[in-house]
Amino acid sequence: MDRRQEILTLIKTLGISINHLAGQLGLKTHTLNYLLHDSSALDDELYTQIKDVLDNYQYELRLFNEQEEETLDLFDEDEQHQFMGERIRLFARRKFGTLKKLADAMEISPQQLQQYISGKREPGSRILMKFLKLGCDLNWLLGGRESNESYRIQKLEARIKELTKGLEEISEKINDLLRNQNR
Repeated sequence: MDRRQEILTLIKTLGISINHLAGQLGLKTHTLNYLLHDSSALDDELYTQIKDVLDNYQYELRLFNEQEEETLDLFDEDEQHQFMGERIRLFARRKFGTLKKLADAMEISPQQLQQYISGKREPGSRILMKFLKLGCDLNWLLGGRESNESYRIQKLEARIKELTKGLEEISEKINDLLRNQNR
């Protein structure tokens, strides 16, 4: 998958509107559409900026902004597996840093996890329960919509990590000062 396809897949998977993304990047919507669909190359700087916006995307509650058409065919089966794989990757990166660490936390092999990501296997109830116990929002994992509570939990976990890192740095500085004082 090339960079352009990766970006387009993430946009679709996360449900981000092109208008919102363009606004975050300081571009006009038609300019961003051209760059994503018709431009001959996606340069490194734009790719990095788009990835940053997607990584920091805040899932907003859209109550009355969008009218979605109701159809009986909610998902194309192949598309659903592809996007579930992307969401598993995203969850692994957000919560564990790597797919290997996620597989270890789930007590499954990395190969088995890769089969879920690639769509070769569907996660059963046992695997879905493992995702749930690790803090993954199953509504988001299976359908692409994240609940507000899940978003709040994710933000709180990120804040806890920041604060823990800060406390560790403070602790190291205090220990250094104490060592220097004892000399």
